[in-house]
Parts: sequence; C-alpha cells; structure tokens
Amino acid sequence: MTRDDIPAAADSPANASQASRASQASPASQASKGDRTRKRLLDAAAAEVARHGVAGTSINAIAAAAGLKTGSVYFHFESRDRLVEAMLEEGLLASLAFLDSALAAVPENASAATRLGAAIRAHATAVHELSNYTVAVLGPSFPRDAAGAVARKLRRNYVSRWTELVTEAQGAGVLTRDADPRLLRDLILGALNAVSLAGRPADDVALALQSLLGLGGGKRKT
Repeated sequence: MTRDDIPAAADSPANASQASRASQASPASQASKGDRTRKRLLDAAAAEVARHGVAGTSINAIAAAAGLKTGSVYFHFESRDRLVEAMLEEGLLASLAFLDSALAAVPENASAATRLGAAIRAHATAVHELSNYTVAVLGPSFPRDAAGAVARKLRRNYVSRWTELVTEAQGAGVLTRDADPRLLRDLILGALNAVSLAGRPADDVALALQSLLGLGGGKRKT
C-alpha cells in the first residue's frame, strides 16, 4: 500500500461525521436556537410579571421559569429591566396587531356599534391567545423610568384607540353619554380581561359583552 492509498484525515468517516455536525451548526440553526431561547425568556417574564408585578419579578425567577441559569439570560438581554420591557413591547405589539386586523376587516362605512364590536372580539381573542402577556401589559405596575418608554408609548396608543372607539359609540348613541369614556373603556377592558382569563372561549365572551352593551353581536360561531 502506498501513501496515496491511505485516506486523508479529512476524508475519514470520523472526520466526515464531525464535518457534517459542524455544518449543521450553521449560523441559521444557531440563530433559530437563540430565537427559541429568547421566546422562552419572554414567556417566563410574562408569567412572572402577571403573577407578581414588575417590582416583584426577579431575573433569578425568570431564568428558573425558563429552565436556564441566571447567567445565560445576559446573553440575550442586558438586564432584567430590558427583558421586562421587551416582553411588554411584545405583548402590546401583538395586542395592537389583533385590533388593527379586526378593524381593517370592518367596512369603511361601518357603524360605531360594528367597529366597537369588532374591537371587543379582537381584545377577547388577544386575551385568550396571549394570556400572561395581556395581564402584564394591562397591569398597573408598568415601568416608570426611561427603560419603559417604548412600552408606555405602545400602551398609550392601545388605550387611546379604545377611548376613540368608545367616544365614537357615545356620539352615535350606542353607549351612554353620561359616563366618562375612559371609565367605560376601562370597564369594557376589565370585563373582557377577567372573564377571558378565567378560561371562557373568546367568542362567548365577546358575544355576551356585545349583547350586554346592546351592540347586536350576532350569533355564536359553531
């Protein structure tokens, strides 16, 4: 046997297997793993803030809930505050997306009752789908420092959109004009949050509230 007959190291089965594994650990797959870990941390942060509020949530508790060591969190977020803010932003952007989609599906000349009904269905669905995120983003313990500025702006946008819908309904005589629209808004959102988070189907919750408000929500989907 000559030297040329001996397989090169790179061509040996063992090294070929190692090369294959190395190729599988591509930047794309690593990014995907990083995205999954980030999502686990955001979900854990939402659950902790929903239970204990922002002030009562620690980086250790979030890491434990995500099944990670505390030090691993800092590969994805520079601090607890940044992680909590990112979670709040995620929840608010998702809630706004539900609202935007629902209102976009309503005809341009739709009545105030129809528009408010669509928003009610959207929020009930958002609470059902987002669960802990909804509790966290609508809770009273929002960050007060500069780190929470983006989340606060998104939250103001969401509640302002709801205030406009309620005010429009009041102007059309759909809702009473004798109450502050912000109070009516909070009562509607509070009812949706409480009943939806208790596990009732989103369609049932939305239909019941629309009926209670006299919006003519239609029949339950089957």
